[in-house]
Amino acid sequence: MPHLPAPTRSRLNLSVRHALFAGLLAAGPLPLLPAAQAQPVADTQARTYAIPAGALDQALNRFAREAGILLSADGQLTAGKRSPGLEGRYGVEDGLARLLAGTGLVTVATGDAYVLQAGAADAAFQLPATTIGGTAYDTSLGGASGLIAERTMSATKTDTALMDTPQSISVVTRKQLDDQKPQSIGQALRYTAGVNGEANGVDTRKDTISIRGFDATTGGGIYRDGLRQYSFSNQSRMIGEVYGLERVEVLRGPASVLFGQGGPGGIVNIVSKRPTDVPLHEVVAEVGSYDRKQLAADLGGPLDDDGVYSYRLTGLFRESDTQIDYAKDDRQYIAPAFSWRPSEDTSLTLLTSFQKDRNVLGYYALPRIGTLKPSSHGRLPTDRFVGDPDFDKYDAEYWSVGYQFEHHLDAIWTFRQNARYIRSDQEQRTIYQYGLDDDQRTAGRFGYLGSETLKNAMLDNQLQATWEHGRFRHTTLAGIDVQHARSDQLGGGNVVSPLDLYDPVYHQDYSDLDAFYDINQQQKLDQVGLYLSEQLTFDEKWIVNLGGRQDWSRSSTDNYEDDTSPDLHQRDHAFTWRSGVMYRADNGLAPYASYSESFFPNITATARDGSAFEPETGRQYELGIKFQPPGSEAFVTLSAFDLTRQNVLTPDPANNRFSVATGEVRSRGLELEGKAKPTEALELIANVSHANLEITRSTRAGEEGNRPANTPETLASLWSQYTLQGGPLAGLGIGAGVRYVGAGYTDTANDEHVPSYTLYDASLSYDLAHLDASLAGLKLAVNASNLTDERYVSQCGYTGDSCKYGYRRNLTGSVTYAW
Repeated sequence: MPHLPAPTRSRLNLSVRHALFAGLLAAGPLPLLPAAQAQPVADTQARTYAIPAGALDQALNRFAREAGILLSADGQLTAGKRSPGLEGRYGVEDGLARLLAGTGLVTVATGDAYVLQAGAADAAFQLPATTIGGTAYDTSLGGASGLIAERTMSATKTDTALMDTPQSISVVTRKQLDDQKPQSIGQALRYTAGVNGEANGVDTRKDTISIRGFDATTGGGIYRDGLRQYSFSNQSRMIGEVYGLERVEVLRGPASVLFGQGGPGGIVNIVSKRPTDVPLHEVVAEVGSYDRKQLAADLGGPLDDDGVYSYRLTGLFRESDTQIDYAKDDRQYIAPAFSWRPSEDTSLTLLTSFQKDRNVLGYYALPRIGTLKPSSHGRLPTDRFVGDPDFDKYDAEYWSVGYQFEHHLDAIWTFRQNARYIRSDQEQRTIYQYGLDDDQRTAGRFGYLGSETLKNAMLDNQLQATWEHGRFRHTTLAGIDVQHARSDQLGGGNVVSPLDLYDPVYHQDYSDLDAFYDINQQQKLDQVGLYLSEQLTFDEKWIVNLGGRQDWSRSSTDNYEDDTSPDLHQRDHAFTWRSGVMYRADNGLAPYASYSESFFPNITATARDGSAFEPETGRQYELGIKFQPPGSEAFVTLSAFDLTRQNVLTPDPANNRFSVATGEVRSRGLELEGKAKPTEALELIANVSHANLEITRSTRAGEEGNRPANTPETLASLWSQYTLQGGPLAGLGIGAGVRYVGAGYTDTANDEHVPSYTLYDASLSYDLAHLDASLAGLKLAVNASNLTDERYVSQCGYTGDSCKYGYRRNLTGSVTYAW
C-alpha cells in the first residue's frame, strides 16, 4: 500500500481489503480511456442523485456507495480537487463524468471496478490507485442525500465521522425531513431516541424539547450552525422554520466543553441551508388541516463560471389556523445566503434570515378537571380557547446575520471563525385561566400584556491541527468563544372576567384592563470560554477524545419597576472537561465509554425573595456501542447513561413566575436507535429509550426518591418508508410510523399519572417522472400525523392545576417542482 501524505490519509477511510485490491490494480499498466468509453462493470441503471459540490474524494465516495460500484483512485489524484456535484438522474458513466468535470481526471472500466486516472493532459501525474469506494461520505454541514448521515461537527466542532465519536449523537437528514414533513424542530425529532420534541404540548410560540428527561431549550440548548440560538429563558424564543434547514442534530449528554453554558441533557444543533455549486430550484405548494396554505421556494447555485461565488435563497409564506379556536400559525420566512471561495483553501459563507410569526395563542392550558379527569360536565374539547379573539395576540419577529469563515493555512493548520448577531422582538396580549371554580365549569382568568426584545452576539474562533506521528493521528482543536446577550422585558396585568368553559362568551370589552407592569427588567449576560480538545487515533482502531474548557460569565438582572425586587449581579466561572475512548473493529462494531460535564449560570429565573441561585452543573457517564456493518447502509447506536443534574430549578408552587432550587435529579437509562436501508426500496428508523429519573436531593419535603413531573419513563418509535421500484406504480412511496410516549406524573408528589399514549403517522408520495418523462421534477405527497386522531394529555402541572392537550390529527398535501 503506497504511503499517503498526512492530509490525504486523514480524509480517506481505507479498509485493508480495499488497499490490497488497489495494489493489485496498480501492479500492471492500465489503458487510458475516457469514462464514456468504459464498459459497465456494475449496475448501470440510472438513479437519482443529489450530491452537493465539494471535495472530490467525498463526492466520489458517495457516488460509489449510491451507484453500487467499486471505484479505485489514488488519494493524491483527488487531494485539493473539488467536484461540481451531481443533481438529477444519471447512469454510472454519465454520473462519473459530471462529477469529474473540470478536474482533469477520467475513469476507466477494468475487471469489476472503475479506476480513476489522470487525463491525457495530466498523464505524467498518474499514480497507483487506492480504493476510495464503499464508504458513504457527506459533508458535516449538510448534503447527506439519503436517510443516514455519516459525519457531523456537533460532537467535536471538527468534521468527524459519527462512528468516530464516543458519545451518542443522532442526525435527522434533509431526506427524512422531506419524507415526514414536520412543522417544527420538535416534530422533526419525533423519531429520535431519548428525545421528547413536543414536551410542552400544543405551542405555536416556541420549541420545547427534552433530552434524557431534562429540558434542553430553557437552558440555551438550541444551537444554529454551532452557535447558541438564545441565552435566556424568554418569551422571544421561536419555533425554527424546518424548510430552511439542511439537517437537525442531537448531541446527548453534557456538552459544555465545546459549547459553554448549557443543560446536562444535551443540545440540538440545527444546520442552515447553504449555497450550492450546482443549480438548485424548488417550489413547494402545500395545503392542509386547519385551513393551512403555504408556499415555499428554495433557489441556489453558482454566480460565475469558476464557482468562486454561489448563493442560496430560501423563503416561505404561510397562513394557517390551528386546532385551537382563533389561534393562528401565520409565518413569513426568508433566508438569503452567499458564499465566496477565492481558492481551494479559503471560504466565507454569509448566512442571514428573517422570520415573522403572527398568531393569537400565547399561554395555553386548561384545568386538569375537564382534561386529564372528567368534570361533572364532561371533558373539555381540545379546541377550547380561554382568551378573547378581540384581545389576544402573540407576534414575534426574528432577525439573524452571521458568517462562517475557514482558511487552510497549510496541510496541517486550519483557522475557522463563526459569528452571528440576532435580534428577536415579541409582543403579546394574553388572557389565560388560572383555576377552576367549584362548579367545575367556570374558570378564573388573568389578562397579561407584555413585550420583550432580545439581542445576542456570538463569536467562535477555532484553530485546528491535523497531523500524524508514527502510528498516531491527531486532530487538535483550540478555541475561544465569546457572547453578549441582552433582554429587555416589560409585562404585567390584572384579573379579568371569568369564562364558562363549556359555554364561552367571547368578544368582551377589555379596554379598561389595568396593565400593572410588575415586570420591567433588563437581563445581561457576558461569557468567555477557552477550550482545548484532542482527537487521537491509534492504528486506525483506537480513538481517544479528551477536552477541557474554562468559562467566565457575568450576568445581571436590573429591575426598574418593583423596588422590592433587588437587582442581581453575579459572576460565575467553571472548568468542565470530557473524555472518551472507542475501539473500531473490522466487523463494524465500535464500543465506547465517555464522561462529560455541563455548567449553566442560573440567571433565567429568580426566587420570590429576589436572591440569585448557584450555577447548575451536570455530569454524565456513558457506555455504548455503535454498529455500521461494512458495505451496508445501516447505523445503530446502543447506549447506557448515568446523568446527574445539580442545583435544579423548578417553578415555585406558590407563584410559577418564580423558581425554587429542587436540589439534584438523576437520570439513568438505556437508548437504542437504528437507521437502515436494507434494500433500494426500503428505509427504516427504529428507537426505544428508557430513563429512570429520580429526585435525589430536594429542598421540599417528600420529594426525594420521587420522579420529576412530566418525564415519561419510556419513549419508542418506528418509521418505515417503502418506494416501489418497478411496475405501473414505480415511484410510489409509502410511509408509516408509530410513536409511543410512556406515562409520567402530574407533579413531583407522584400522586397522579399522565397516561401513556400511542400515535400513528403515515405518508404517500409519488414521483411523476415515472409516469412521464415530461413531468420530471414534479412530486406529490400527502402526510398525516396522529392518523387516528387520538385525544391525549401531553403534560400537567401548570398554574391553577392545569394540563395541556397534545396535537390532534393533521393532514397536509404538497406539490413539489424541482428543476
